[in-house]
Amino acid sequence: MAVGQGFIHVTKDLKVRAMFTSSSAIQTGEIAEDFAYYFTASEQIPSAVGLGVLVNDDNSIKSAGGFILQIMPGCSDETKDIIEKVLQEIPPVSELVEKGYTPEMMAELITKGDFQLLEELDLKFACDCSKDKFEEGLMSLGVEQLQEIKEEDQKIDVTCHFCQEHYSWNELEIDGLIEESKLKE
Repeated sequence: MAVGQGFIHVTKDLKVRAMFTSSSAIQTGEIAEDFAYYFTASEQIPSAVGLGVLVNDDNSIKSAGGFILQIMPGCSDETKDIIEKVLQEIPPVSELVEKGYTPEMMAELITKGDFQLLEELDLKFACDCSKDKFEEGLMSLGVEQLQEIKEEDQKIDVTCHFCQEHYSWNELEIDGLIEESKLKE
């Protein structure tokens, strides 16, 4: 695998009007380094990112893990220096993963035990898209454009960019969107 020139694009659903996307140029092709650069350049949060992947003989993934360490406002220069020193001395993340390190064990190692676990969440891929959410977006096109779509295509087909879920609207449903859009104008 090779990473060339390009950009990292991060899209966040901040639960406001629209999703927010920010980007930064790929710097080195090392994913962890490029994400650390993204956090520093795009979000202005000094960050360290460590990633590791162990691959089986058949090229399948045996295990993978990593960490993102971000400096909180008010962090002293002394603490930053200690963290930098520790990060230079710890084994590669792939080695920690191979030894069975959990995220808590990595945090313990990196912070020398000086951390507070605020929350535990199960990791899962999940998208919160729905037909209703897409309808809001379609109505934002306005009555004229919805009318044009109805006349030209007699239907609307949308696929979620994140989870690939497919949603469709027939002519009758498009009429409903048009009527609802008229009420909002």
